[in-house]
Amino acid sequence: MSPQFVDFDQDGHVDIVAGTFDGSPHISFGTATGWKQPEQILDKEGQRIVANAWWNFDEKKWDDTDRCNPEGLVLAEGHITSAWAADMDGDHDLDLLLGDHKGGYVYLRRNEGNPQKLAFATRNEVILAAGAVLKVPGTVTTLRLFDWNRDGVQDLLLGSMGDAYSAGAGGGVFVFPNEGTNSAPSYGEPQTLVKVSGKGGSEPTRPDSGLYMDVGDPDGDGDFDLVVGGYSHWTPAARELSADEQKRVDGLQEQLAELDAEQEKFWERVSAAMEGLSEEAAEKKQQEMFEAEKEQLQASGQKRQKIQEQIDALVPSQQRVSYVWLYENLGAR
Repeated sequence: MSPQFVDFDQDGHVDIVAGTFDGSPHISFGTATGWKQPEQILDKEGQRIVANAWWNFDEKKWDDTDRCNPEGLVLAEGHITSAWAADMDGDHDLDLLLGDHKGGYVYLRRNEGNPQKLAFATRNEVILAAGAVLKVPGTVTTLRLFDWNRDGVQDLLLGSMGDAYSAGAGGGVFVFPNEGTNSAPSYGEPQTLVKVSGKGGSEPTRPDSGLYMDVGDPDGDGDFDLVVGGYSHWTPAARELSADEQKRVDGLQEQLAELDAEQEKFWERVSAAMEGLSEEAAEKKQQEMFEAEKEQLQASGQKRQKIQEQIDALVPSQQRVSYVWLYENLGAR
């Protein structure tokens, strides 16, 4: 997620740095013939760089830790899914900016080594803006360092996720102007480039959630535009139903409610059976119960899908489709 092409180890070959949904930054080192397989970027002690929520590949489960928390700070649960490499302290090697998909923070992980011998610190540092801990409305999807206002120093651009599945506020795009220098950045109050979405439209008009942005000049007019990928959420305008159609919809919705109630009872039985067991035993019990009723659960799911399709044909439901949008910069006109 949010890849960056950069010569991370300064060996003359372009590498790929990216966050992923497992909660750690990764790198694919470049060679004369292509890229190597991606690997996790580790700290100087050989441990994964994370926030405090991450996917444990060994135990195949979500895990948590406080070993990377900023010194003296207790923050909300964080989950790193984006990364950007830059020399943030002027020591001529690349540090990491890390975007938090869950808590909305941006962290700095300093490289205490050098380009040939990477040695990342064992703890994250929070990024400040206007003297306070920077927190992005709607949590972070992607980040970029870019001289947006053309004053010679790189500003911090951030896209946000927003509520990706229901009616809550969506995401936006923000720039935090750098009022310091590239080697000692000091970020000011954010400026909104794309407003947080309120959703609620009857057709796709903008990216509403999961806004992944990049900067360029695709129209060649000499100023900086935004290219933004994201999900549009909308509900097509409904037509008035006849009495028979409304009766059919009501009956189908009753069938859905019955199926949902059956599924809820299943999970209540699972929860009761797991009570008092160890984590390992509880996981085993859940798997056993799922396998025992697998065919019934799958049949119920297929039935539910067919019923929902019949309802959607009469009553339009919310649509969620990803698009790429161009936001043309009209400020210079």
